[in-house]
Amino acid sequence: MIMRQWINRLRVMAIAVAVLGCAGLLVAGSPGFSLPGTGDGYGLEMTDGKYFTIVDEHGKTLDYTAHVLYPGDQFISAANQRYRINEVKGGIATASLLGKEADIAAGSSPQAVDSGTGPAANGQQEIAIYHTHSDESYVPTEGTSSVYAHGGVLEVGNAFGAKLQNLGFKVQHSLRSHDPHDSNAYVRSRRTAVELLKTQPAALFDLQRDSGPITAAMADLNSQPVTGVKIVLGSQNPHSSANLQFAKEIKAAEDKLHPGLIRSILVTRGNFNQDLSPRALMIEVGADNNSQQAAEASAAMLADAIPRVLGATGNPGVEWPATAVNRANWSSVLWICLAVLGALVIYLYINAGSWRGAWDLLRRFFSSEFGGRIRDRK
Repeated sequence: MIMRQWINRLRVMAIAVAVLGCAGLLVAGSPGFSLPGTGDGYGLEMTDGKYFTIVDEHGKTLDYTAHVLYPGDQFISAANQRYRINEVKGGIATASLLGKEADIAAGSSPQAVDSGTGPAANGQQEIAIYHTHSDESYVPTEGTSSVYAHGGVLEVGNAFGAKLQNLGFKVQHSLRSHDPHDSNAYVRSRRTAVELLKTQPAALFDLQRDSGPITAAMADLNSQPVTGVKIVLGSQNPHSSANLQFAKEIKAAEDKLHPGLIRSILVTRGNFNQDLSPRALMIEVGADNNSQQAAEASAAMLADAIPRVLGATGNPGVEWPATAVNRANWSSVLWICLAVLGALVIYLYINAGSWRGAWDLLRRFFSSEFGGRIRDRK
């Protein structure tokens, strides 16, 4: 009688494992699926105007960011000095100098062609733009740092896209809202990114804005007030090296065209959906205390560098295998199934009192479930 009860329990658990496995397979097929920390980790960000101050070992301020920083994060300054974050206490992150970055030519990657700033040819390369934090706004212009689903950052994206069109690119600009501004925003925006990538654009930009003191992201180029631009990369994705190369090429081109416009490249924990493409970047134009007009001017200047990096000869964008979108997802499902099976084994061991007893229960279960059916077929 007791053995029959155990067999019935195992039947229920086997059904549960099968259901979880099937559910996992279905979810993994969804392009919006992600599990933070299992290959699709997402970085956290400060809100309500809060930010981290990055200082060197002597206390000199180097940069500001709304992204939560961790020891081991790195950034490249406007002067192309690479720093490593060693300690984070409160809102202060202390960094040490690793050295100066080697000079890099814009368009030096195998896929890029440095052919000046002329328009793309008849092939007309495509650029995709979207906004994970569609609420982000500019306080001097809108009186608030957040306007649900209609932040000023959307207009900055329009300015960026308009200049790219003038340079000969075809532009996809998604204005879809991914609000609220919370830790799941990147999960929601992932579906938008996947949809934009269906046409295989040459580059994918998630355009946002940063936070910091009012003067932190200001620049004055040719007597025109503009905001500084920051490029943010997630270190937890298989394309991180290619993403960084792309970011450095954009900065190299921008340093020649508009020196000082790009104030830093930040490489921090997270993914930011950059695992979807080797040319996916987060671009932060200005901070909450800058004006929207200055941010729009900066976005237009930033666009000037894109033809130099991607080339203006109409060469096609990089082709990405369809499986790349869900590679991490299948890994996550495998771990879920292994975890469930592990829990089942431990459960049997605890209740049977020994590994031999657990094995005997499993043997009797399979004999009861499948032994009779096999004999019937014979």
